This record gives sequence, structure tokens and C-alpha cells, in this order.
Amino acid sequence: MRYDYLVPFIDREVELRVLEEEYARDGFSLVMVYGRRRVGKTRLLQEFMDGRRGVYYVAAELEYGQLCREFHRAVSKSLNLVPRSEDVVEVLEELAGSGERLVVVLDEFQYMVEADPTLPSRLQRSIDTVLGRSRLMLVLCGSAASFFERRLLGYNAPLYGRRTANLRLRPLRLLDSKGFLRGLPPADAVRVYSVLGGTPAYLAYAYGKTSVEEVLRGVMRPGSPLLDEAEGLLRQELREPRRYMALLRAVAEGRSNPYEAASAAGVDPRTIHRYLEVLEELDIIQVRRPLGFKRGARVFFRDHYFRFWFTYILPLRPLVEAGRTKEAVDTVLRGMDSYVSTTFEQVVEESLPELHDAGAVPTKPVQRGPWWHRGEEIDLVVREPGASTTFIEAKWSDLDAGDVEEALRNLEEKSVKTGLQSPRNYYVVVARSIKGQRKPVGILDASRIVVDFTQLYTRVE
Repeated sequence: MRYDYLVPFIDREVELRVLEEEYARDGFSLVMVYGRRRVGKTRLLQEFMDGRRGVYYVAAELEYGQLCREFHRAVSKSLNLVPRSEDVVEVLEELAGSGERLVVVLDEFQYMVEADPTLPSRLQRSIDTVLGRSRLMLVLCGSAASFFERRLLGYNAPLYGRRTANLRLRPLRLLDSKGFLRGLPPADAVRVYSVLGGTPAYLAYAYGKTSVEEVLRGVMRPGSPLLDEAEGLLRQELREPRRYMALLRAVAEGRSNPYEAASAAGVDPRTIHRYLEVLEELDIIQVRRPLGFKRGARVFFRDHYFRFWFTYILPLRPLVEAGRTKEAVDTVLRGMDSYVSTTFEQVVEESLPELHDAGAVPTKPVQRGPWWHRGEEIDLVVREPGASTTFIEAKWSDLDAGDVEEALRNLEEKSVKTGLQSPRNYYVVVARSIKGQRKPVGILDASRIVVDFTQLYTRVE
């Protein structure tokens, strides 16, 4: 069952505004919208098209002639007119000749190009000679991110330089996901975000729920689509899904060094970077180096659902399929807060705009990233070179005044070893909550700040 269609349209305000601005231009528009499946492309475009005259066509893996006939029928049905030709480009030119401001969405466009590899070149020629002088708004949409970036947006691609807007949809941040999590207390919202990540179709499983346990029971029940979603996506997107799955499992087990992960997964270490680049393109992982260093890379999960799937769902799936959901959920709950601590570090980093606006991070975030060296680590360092540096510790704990002092002292001691200090240095502890603090941000002195994330989450709109 698709839960995402049972919830209202949530967030994507920036992307919707880009589409609205393109429509308001009134001349010809070519918009590229792409991103991993389930990330909300179709919902965004349907929301944008609501009340506007146009055609929304979703392609499938068919022969080009079949696709043309399907598109012809979609145009006839949506616009109540029968194009003279069936060819996609010729139909677009006929629509352009109407003089109307029409929106035409070609979804899963990669299938159309697979059926006719000349289509991008023919579209380019049509844009240069016919479509470019029209009022048509053409949206090319798809879930194959690498296809869009190489075949449509690359320097040598036929359509290079013709697009007027480009939207790559990525999973939502926690603070942008609040509409899905509104029934949960702030701490539980972070826990659920650690399970589902920021993909709207997954977040829909939390809509209307009031506890972490309730969400987990829905995710980890026999027949739940999320039991197989990670594996299904990898099999759809990749040629060697087993190797990628083995690699991701190794990372979930704590092997963050790329070569250690490769060894555990049975992947030739000499080819590991090719595998990691593909997974980064899918927004599943990110490869990072300590701020200020060119070596010492580590692999982190960017997508929290995938991390949860490889950490819990995959090993517990036999238990779930045997009908022992309660036992599986109890296993997750016992280790939940330890698991969430890693997610919380990423949540703090992605919340930098709000932290900066609230005065919790005085440094302008020109550079940012974690730092580690010889057993010492700092969760996040934010720098404006030559001006200031902010060192940040993320604590998924409820801290009292003594805990805060100890954390700040340790942070200051570690900062000296980084080589990243500036003329002005700030030290910030962001905790789940701070006992006795009445505001989200507490300024202890000129350089030390403490943040109660629960209060910050509550106050951010």
C-alpha cells in the first residue's frame, strides 16, 4: 500500500517556488526534475500542475512506437484535442503552435531515450527552431540520476545549455520533515527520522503515529513494503546489487574505512572508489575526509533508512517474516538511543542554517565537516577562514550543568590539536535537552554556547 498518497503535500517549498517562477516566465521553459525513486518527484509535479492546463505522461519500458501512441492518447485525454502526428517531438511542436501556456511533463524520461536514443538530439533541434519560440513549459523527469547528469546535463549532451531550471530532489532534512512527524514528541521525531530517513514515501509511515514503537510495528510487520524496499531499489538501480549490498552491510557493521569495507565485502580494494561513487550518486552514502586533511577518508550513511535497513531490518527480517514482530521491535528499542547518536550528529550538521540564524553557531559556514586524527574526534567544525571557527559536539543525551562543563572542556582541549583554530573560536554543545535551560540557545560566555535541540526543534517552523 502506498501510504504517501494518504498524507497531505508536505514541504518542497523551494522546489515548488522554482517551478512557479518558471511558469511565470511565460516564454519557453525546459525544466529537469530528477532524483532517486520515492523521493517525491511525482507528488511535487502533480501539486504544481493542479489547476493548470497541461499533460502529465509517465513512460514505461516499451518500444518507441508504443510510447508515442500512449503519449498521443494522454494529450488527447488531458487537452481534449487530437494531435495530427503520434511522434513525441512532433506532438510537442503542435502543442507549441497553439500559443497557449501549457505544461507538459514527460516522467521516467530515461525510458523514452532508451527506446529512441536520438530523442535528446531531436528535442535539441526542435528547441532551437520551434519550441524555443513558444510558451510551452516542458518538464523532463526521472529517477535515474546518473542518466540525467550525464546524458542530459553533461557538457557534451545535446540538451546542454537548453534547460532553464534544474531540480535534483534529495531526501528531506529532519526540520523539513516535521509535517510527517507532527504526532511525535521532539526526541521521538529524531528517533523515527533515524528509522525512516528523509524520503517522503517512507516518512508517510510515521504520519499520524504517536510513538516510536507504533512506527516500528508498521515498518517491521510481515508484508511491510519497507522490509524489501532497500534491496529492491538497489536491484533496480545497480548491475551488481549483491556486491553493493555486501559493501553497505560492512559499513553498517562499523567498517568506515573504505578498504576495510571492501575487504569485508569481497570487493577488490582497487575498485572500491567506483562502487562508492555510485552509492554517493544514489544519496545512500557519503565519503568524507577530516576537515583540513586530504587523506583518511571514511564512509558514512547519508540515508538513514538504508542504515537502519542494514543494521536492523536485514538481520531481523527472518524473525519478522515468522510473525514475531514484537520480538524484533523490542530488539530495536533496546539499542535505539545508541543507534540514534550517529544520526543526531548528522541532524546537527544539516540544521546549521537554523543554528546559525538562532545565534548558536556564530561562524559563517564557509567550510564545515567532522574532524578526526589519531583517536581524537570532533563531531563538526564550522569555519570562515581568517575570521572564526566553531567547534561543535553533538550529544544525544539529557545534560545537566556539570555535563555541559565537562563536554565544553573536552571540546576546547581537542580543538587545540586540530590546526583549525582562528582569531576567534567558539565552542558549542548541542544536546537532546539541557536540564534547567529555558531557551533553545544558552550563551555561557563570549566563546561557549549550549543548545537544547528539543526546544530548537519545537520552535522552528
